[in-house]
Amino acid sequence: MSTLVDKIVQEIRDDIFRGGLAPGEPLKQVELANRYGVSPIPLREALQRLQVEGLVEYFAYRGAIVARMRKGEAADIADIRNALEALAFQIAMPTMDEALISSLEAITNELESPRGLDASFFMERLHHYYAVLLSKSNRPLLLDMIQTNLKRATRYYAEVVRITNGQRPADAPSRHTYIAALRAGDVGLLEQHMQRLHAAYVSFIEANFED
Repeated sequence: MSTLVDKIVQEIRDDIFRGGLAPGEPLKQVELANRYGVSPIPLREALQRLQVEGLVEYFAYRGAIVARMRKGEAADIADIRNALEALAFQIAMPTMDEALISSLEAITNELESPRGLDASFFMERLHHYYAVLLSKSNRPLLLDMIQTNLKRATRYYAEVVRITNGQRPADAPSRHTYIAALRAGDVGLLEQHMQRLHAAYVSFIEANFED
């Protein structure tokens, strides 16, 4: 069940993804409470949750700010994604059937559609993608680790979308290549596509972002 804190988290997250709250911008609780029409207590809890997601930073005597974007963090996120998501595909492969692949393909179609350019929608569907992938594997901790990292990754995805007006970075393969590799039963090929996709985003960030 959605709570008031969930609602505030989503609204602030959306504003960060869309650039309405810029990296390094102070998050003054009185102003935010007025902006979102809430009291300070749930707002404070929402900011703490966003800190866990890597979207908010706290400093002594300065309070909270929108987390700054760092090239090194983007590379770390990609490395962690490569490790965790490759493991998820390896675990899921023995349970893979056409029904499961078709479900993943339907989600992929959503991710690659114009709606996928909305970062919050993209993150929600990508979370669902890995939940479906691991649905027969009973690996809740792995799924939680993947989804936690995806929350950090989506911030960078949102910035790339904004800068490129929705164009995929050069050399970034479509996620439909994952589906073709799954149908072929070739996890090694899928991992190559995944690493290429993540590397393309990291290269774009390193070329266009400042620490």
